[in-house]
Amino acid sequence: MALVVAASAASACGQGGEPAAGADGALTYAVGDEPETFNPGLQDEHTDPVTELVFRGLTRHDKDNKVVPGLAKSWEVAPDGKTYTFALRPGTTWQDGKPFTSGDVKFTIEAIKGAGADSPLSRNFSMVTAVETPDPATVRLKLDEPFAPMLDALSTGMLPEHLLQGKKLTDPDFGRRPVGTGPFRLTTYKPGQYAELTAFDGYYEGAPGLKKIVVKYVPDDSARLIQLKNGEVDAAHLAPQQAGKAGGHRLEVYPTADYRALMFNMKDPVFADRRIRTAMNYAVDRDAITKSVVLGYGTPAKGPLDAGPYAAAPGFTFDPAKVSALMEEAGYAKNGQGMWAKVGKTVNFELTTFAEDSLRVAILNVSATQLRKQGFDVDPRPRPRDWVRKHWGDLQGMVVGWGTPYDPDSSVYGVFASSQALAKGGSNYGTYSNPAADKALEEGRSTLDPAKRKAAYTAFQKALQDDPPFVWISYLKTINAVPKNLTGPAQRTLGHHGYGFFWNAETWRYN
Repeated sequence: MALVVAASAASACGQGGEPAAGADGALTYAVGDEPETFNPGLQDEHTDPVTELVFRGLTRHDKDNKVVPGLAKSWEVAPDGKTYTFALRPGTTWQDGKPFTSGDVKFTIEAIKGAGADSPLSRNFSMVTAVETPDPATVRLKLDEPFAPMLDALSTGMLPEHLLQGKKLTDPDFGRRPVGTGPFRLTTYKPGQYAELTAFDGYYEGAPGLKKIVVKYVPDDSARLIQLKNGEVDAAHLAPQQAGKAGGHRLEVYPTADYRALMFNMKDPVFADRRIRTAMNYAVDRDAITKSVVLGYGTPAKGPLDAGPYAAAPGFTFDPAKVSALMEEAGYAKNGQGMWAKVGKTVNFELTTFAEDSLRVAILNVSATQLRKQGFDVDPRPRPRDWVRKHWGDLQGMVVGWGTPYDPDSSVYGVFASSQALAKGGSNYGTYSNPAADKALEEGRSTLDPAKRKAAYTAFQKALQDDPPFVWISYLKTINAVPKNLTGPAQRTLGHHGYGFFWNAETWRYN
């Protein structure tokens, strides 16, 4: 595998790990996560580097994560928030040369909405009653109720009607050989190895500065660092403990909305009592974990919206006295092994995560040690990534990550709304159900009044504080090592896995 990718990208690297001058305009980048598909209509807010480079939506996000024009050059929103009219950029084409038209927008929205449980993003278009196309350059959306995040939701990549018409959105061929309107087109994809993209000279903002980007999939953190130092790749996503070992490269360290937390499977009886989940939140020392594991590349987490303007979660402190009070109130007492027990049963559960992710494994081990010290019978057991993905619904506890830097709805509705439970095809992997949280989430997405939205998300965070679905741990900074002579990367708050690093890659070039 390494030989194949090294051969395809060899000209981009020098010897001994030193970046070359990049005369051929190529960049090879190593990342840990590989998506199951490059179809943006099947992803859940976390747009991986390849999908981000290949596709564009009607809207985009700027360096401050504000919504700005993308494939739409302008738009108008009716005062009641139920009609959106978009004027498309003239002359925009797909990467196969076909014109991009209003028909493609209509097809995309209807395909995602119609996919239901097959597309987590269908929740963003359930209120759309009609997509009108008065002419090839105009699109009009009709809604049956206001949807505050609509402009944000339309940043999802548009899909080509001429390639997908008559096929299911889940068509695997398109997911592996996508065609978009973005600055780079996918030319080669070797699952489990790499994806090679070349510049799309017909991109509507002009030809990109780089001629080629190779995204190499290297799940193991240590292997990514070795390949970076050996010159097999030019750039790499690094773990905190590796930040000081990327000699010869420049570090791009950005804040993210990406948090780590311990997720509870609410179908498991061990988590039925909210007092137990609350006690475990008081049993974890987030400050210690942020210092010893995250190594300062992050901040202690209070809730799911800490990184944006809607942050209002009080959070939990490390407080063994509150742990004891809550567990005793719930009818538990310490047994001979120092574990909380009730009718002879301890609070026993397996806590797992991706074994290939060293940071998550470290968070798992330290958190489990802290929880056991406070009397919770936790069995820490990292497992292979593929195994975890096949057993989402069966896991008792999991070190999860989530978070987007965009509209708050994109960070919390899919994860915590009971309507989005895993069994219903959603992203609520823990099957969390809380009427107060549901009510607040619905209010937050349906009102256009900024003050009412703020109040709704404050109420939502209070509901999670009172009935926690997670043990919140830490928000992360993301670390990327790049060649010193690469210009263009610009800091902004990124999302889960540090996705979004390539948000302005069309402007990157070597000096």
